[in-house]
Amino acid sequence: MKNPRYFPLVSFSIFFCLVLQAGPALANDQKAAAETLQTLNREIAEANDKQDLPSAIHAAEKAVQVAKTEFGSKGLEAAGAMNNLANLYLFADRAAEAETLFKETVLIYLEKKDKKGTEMADLYVNLGIAYAAQKKYRESLKILEKALIIRREKLGPDNIATKKVEEMMGDFYKLAYPNSQKL
Repeated sequence: MKNPRYFPLVSFSIFFCLVLQAGPALANDQKAAAETLQTLNREIAEANDKQDLPSAIHAAEKAVQVAKTEFGSKGLEAAGAMNNLANLYLFADRAAEAETLFKETVLIYLEKKDKKGTEMADLYVNLGIAYAAQKKYRESLKILEKALIIRREKLGPDNIATKKVEEMMGDFYKLAYPNSQKL
């Protein structure tokens, strides 16, 4: 992922899932697994603070394994862990792997969360960035359109998050259709 302009969105997504992941884990009465996930999430955050991407990825890969094993591969804990790992893969220029994880996460969220919620929009943005990092601009535009619809509805057209998606879409449109003029 070479464009640092979109890093704040990706960074926010990592933080978002690190915070949310612990709550559902504790509700499952699997205290040891929940504590392990919390420890791994702290390791991810600390490695991220030190800009130690390999260590962050290593901890995130462990978190995905723990979440899938202890809470099920289709659980929200697994989805949160996969989202975190996918974001790190984007930073490591491993966009194809990120795409796969984001798609799995989207499927889980479509089944278990609000399909029209801002969390879903955030996941669509993440997937859109993964597509764009692979120069799959048309696919990126399709998924970002879903994010834009949700953000406009939930946050309004003037919200900064809504505007960021519109800006990304404008940039990616120019890359997807370099010889056309947008009306």
